[in-house]
Amino acid sequence: MSTEGYATFLKLMGHRVRRIDGTYWFNVYPGVYMPFPFQKILDPFQINVSRILGKDGFAVRYPCAVEMGRPSYRIICDVKDYGLMSLKSKARNQTRRGLERCEVKQLDFNEYVEDALELNRDTLIRQQRSIPPDFEKYWRQYFKCCEGVEGAEIWGAFVEGKLAAYLIAFRMENVSHILILRSKRELLKFYPNNALVFTYLEKTLADDSISEVSIGFESIQEGMGSLDHFKVGMGFRKKPVGQRIEVRPVLSIIFRTGLADIVERVLSVRKTDERFWKFRGLIRWYNEQPALR
Repeated sequence: MSTEGYATFLKLMGHRVRRIDGTYWFNVYPGVYMPFPFQKILDPFQINVSRILGKDGFAVRYPCAVEMGRPSYRIICDVKDYGLMSLKSKARNQTRRGLERCEVKQLDFNEYVEDALELNRDTLIRQQRSIPPDFEKYWRQYFKCCEGVEGAEIWGAFVEGKLAAYLIAFRMENVSHILILRSKRELLKFYPNNALVFTYLEKTLADDSISEVSIGFESIQEGMGSLDHFKVGMGFRKKPVGQRIEVRPVLSIIFRTGLADIVERVLSVRKTDERFWKFRGLIRWYNEQPALR
């Protein structure tokens, strides 16, 4: 259940990983660094931004105390006696129906790769997100890099032998992080996501070495909040945390002036690219966070 296992995975995927003052950092997308394990709350006054950014980065994003960053949240479940009564009533009914129709089990990463690719496409289309040109190459590499890495696990929900949903999680220290959750559009009527997430949470939280299961932070990308509704219904809660953005000095001038609007207009020609919306979120959150004294 080591953090080093996730560091190994990231390096295999081609990410740049740095360990600065005992904390791992990686380029979550080009030029932007985040720390892991994700549950670690950092002190802004102890962050050496220039060392983290190196020569290739322009921004860091990290969790901190609420009062020291932009108010945000992590989505976690830490109910040790987790069961159907931990769910909201609507999700509970859907989950019961899902459990009746779905078989949920842990898989190997070299199984069902082709089916998983189809589920990934379905999910992106359903969420109105673009499919990148390197989609198939990236995801084949993702599954291959997960094989044999400590802390990585994959679970699937099946309807009449067909993969209807799957999740990938990484255990780091005493927390399991669900990083991927994908499902097949035509089989959603059987509630495979409910059956899958419920079964995973029930079995994982029963493990004494795990204190919580996390399914990420508030998204910096606008319009993604609706995805949190399903998670809360399944027994997750929003744990308050601050999120802080630090950038190179020259960018801080741009981010805090009207030049940010000019940059946004220039980049808006790529509105179908998720990176545009994430960069826009960086600018917005940077200006919403408190100044440190």
